[in-house]
Amino acid sequence: MDSLTPNSKTSTIQAQDESEISLIDILRFLKSAYKVILVFGVLGIALSIAYLAITPKQYEATAQIAMAQIGTANTNINPLGANIEEPALLVSRMSIPTSFTPQTIAACGVDDSGNAGAILSKSIKLTPAKGVANVVELKTFGPSQEVALSCANAIFELIKTTQSQILTPYIDEAKSKLADDELRLAKAKDLVAKADKFGSVMSTAYLSTRDEIRYLLDEITALKNVVTSNQNRTTHLVAPIYASDLPISPKKRIALAGGLFGGLFLGLLIALARQMITRIKSEAGGVL
Repeated sequence: MDSLTPNSKTSTIQAQDESEISLIDILRFLKSAYKVILVFGVLGIALSIAYLAITPKQYEATAQIAMAQIGTANTNINPLGANIEEPALLVSRMSIPTSFTPQTIAACGVDDSGNAGAILSKSIKLTPAKGVANVVELKTFGPSQEVALSCANAIFELIKTTQSQILTPYIDEAKSKLADDELRLAKAKDLVAKADKFGSVMSTAYLSTRDEIRYLLDEITALKNVVTSNQNRTTHLVAPIYASDLPISPKKRIALAGGLFGGLFLGLLIALARQMITRIKSEAGGVL
């Protein structure tokens, strides 16, 4: 038994006819307006090409920099030493315009700009490396691969120099303390030798001096670790600086695709607007 009444069947047939008519109208519209749509699509591509031609290219250089470290007294707890400057502190320091020297500013190609230090501090990217406690990642930019690479090298040398300057007072203090301990150790050994010579090895002064000798030997070893390890724990690159030979901006594919689809969409809107205006005029003329 058919559940549809004659009226509902008629309505269904009419709806189908309307949908078929709507599809035909869409095809007719596209047939009549495709030239306009294509013209604007080509215009969009032309504008994208012009944008790519006039927009300066920008290249990127990437460097991973390990912080300078200083040896610690207890190498069992931290055999690699302690950072002379924490990555977060370095990032904060390098965000200050006065951190950059004129040589660094010139190497980055902004020496002719007003307030060059502020421009450079905002144009570079310096971030702590994820999962590593003593490494930062540096990204520099320039109008050519050579400028980006030169800027990354200059900033690395600047970081290396400033961290060496931070480290110098600690090394000088360790050397002074080392010389003092070595002098005390020599005197203590001389006193022990005299005690051994005169047979007073069980005296309180002798035992106290022997304890001091052991203490001084341990401290001298720790201080020597601080002084000598400094040469092997300077600021250094984890890997050579990488600079791509392809620019990072402007992006050709994105610009061309955006121009094409933007032009096609604009052409479609204009064609629709023209059709609506024509229809409104014809309906107004029919009424009159």
